[in-house]
Amino acid sequence: MPKRPVGVLSLGILILVLAVSTAAFAFNVLVDISEIFSVTLILFGLWIIVLAGLRVVNPEGYGGGVFNTFSGGILITTLGILWLLYVRVLLVEYLLPTLLLVIGILVAVAGIRAWRK
Repeated sequence: MPKRPVGVLSLGILILVLAVSTAAFAFNVLVDISEIFSVTLILFGLWIIVLAGLRVVNPEGYGGGVFNTFSGGILITTLGILWLLYVRVLLVEYLLPTLLLVIGILVAVAGIRAWRK
């Protein structure tokens, strides 16, 4: 049993992030309704990165490691940013190379970590 279960906390954070994204749309900060989901991905990905930081302080004996949690947060945040840029038609020609760059960096770091063990 984990010392501090974060499932319910993460669900609460997800609901809060959805509320913030919806409020941003209501106040015309976000122009398109699909931006709600991209901003939700960005903010929730940042929460997952924070969870990775919490795991560094209190590691658990089982489950995914800190690197897995951190890389998942990075990927979710990157997808949210790319989706937001795509919806706003900003830097569209750089979206795929940016995504591939982030994935390539994470795979290379995972390979280096596995190689050193």
